[in-house]
Amino acid sequence: MPHDTPSADPAPVCELPCGVKLLQGQYQIERPLISGGFGITYLARDSLERRVVIKECFPAGLCRRDGHEVAPAAPEHAKSCRNVLRAFLREAHLLARAEHPGIVGVHQVFKENQTAYIAMEFIDGLDLLTIREEQSERLTAPLLRQILDQALEALGCLHGLGILHRDISPDNLLLGKDGTLTLIDFGAAAGSTPRDDTALPVLLAVKDGYSAHELYKPDLPQRPACDIYALGATFYYLITGEVPPGSQQRLTAVTAGNPDPCPPLLGGPWAADPALLATVDQAMSVLPAERFQSARAWAGMLAECDAADPALAAAAQPQAAAALEDSGALDLAIADLVAATNSSLTPGQPRAARPDPDPAPEPAADKPCQMVNLFGEPVSDLEAWLAEEDALARRSKNAPAAGQPPAAAALGEAPPKPTLAGRLRRIFGFQNGSPATVKN
Repeated sequence: MPHDTPSADPAPVCELPCGVKLLQGQYQIERPLISGGFGITYLARDSLERRVVIKECFPAGLCRRDGHEVAPAAPEHAKSCRNVLRAFLREAHLLARAEHPGIVGVHQVFKENQTAYIAMEFIDGLDLLTIREEQSERLTAPLLRQILDQALEALGCLHGLGILHRDISPDNLLLGKDGTLTLIDFGAAAGSTPRDDTALPVLLAVKDGYSAHELYKPDLPQRPACDIYALGATFYYLITGEVPPGSQQRLTAVTAGNPDPCPPLLGGPWAADPALLATVDQAMSVLPAERFQSARAWAGMLAECDAADPALAAAAQPQAAAALEDSGALDLAIADLVAATNSSLTPGQPRAARPDPDPAPEPAADKPCQMVNLFGEPVSDLEAWLAEEDALARRSKNAPAAGQPPAAAALGEAPPKPTLAGRLRRIFGFQNGSPATVKN
């Protein structure tokens, strides 16, 4: 039977064939790894037989393969293809600037086949998405903390250079066999979103569940808090196994006065450190001003929590679960946390000067327990003290930074209600995502 007229057109082949050599034979393609909005990533070998990763600029939907060369799919896409190519080369320059063990290294950038290529180091490991889906038992509490610390270090390096990644997600974080975490895929990285009438902003678009709502609206400021949100959402997925609800959905619910569809981690049945859970909750705050404003602030809060009284961390988890029911239970939980902490303190004495716990305590009737605050000062009226702490926190939250309007006012929203994570931060000794100053 003749086969002159096939019943269906075969799907166009986008990837370069295996064995293709690039840059005059310096690199040879072994196989494609993954295709994304910006391009195609291949596993390859260089002239010294070392494994490398090569990323090819190939904007899906805008271009086509003509032999090995890349051409616009239609004349009207030519301008968009040029813009994508510029963004692709910008990615290479950004990567070359960010020299850090937690950021993928660049070997070479070159043009060929009417497009551009980035040759990068090969990371022998798995992305966090694959690990969560196929090896979730590896994600123990100590490992979660270890990879969070590494991610914050890499993110701090990027932000220090004025670079926003804008595409942080489990599939863009690789965990090597040696336990090293590496941040990859800087295709959306930049200082601001390009604004023109081409398709480029769509290709730089958001990743539902991980992108902060500011990235959906190019007119809104894009700051490090965008990456902070995405990293928080990444850890939400690693902990729960569920992609969090989209940030736009959350914003709509909160501004309408409805419950946030993304339940907080703190108080849930998760096998993780309460301090890590609380900080992930804060990183995922809907309003940008409520998040950590830098990777250093997030890492600093974790470090301060590590140094805090272990009794507080031990008491936080069970009390937090009960406090989620209503505001009355919340106040009770906070009071219980304060009481649990104060039970091991002596008024007016720093921690280093605590008496030896070995001697038998005196009978309670002879020596009543005195409540003290975080600075060791006596607290005679617990309810009045809590009310004062709430008032101070509200005043601090409503006071805008110099030259900046309040975040809630900027979005036309009412100030957010106090959250359990926020109250716990005050008990731990934090205000607005930064350690409170302790006066000796």
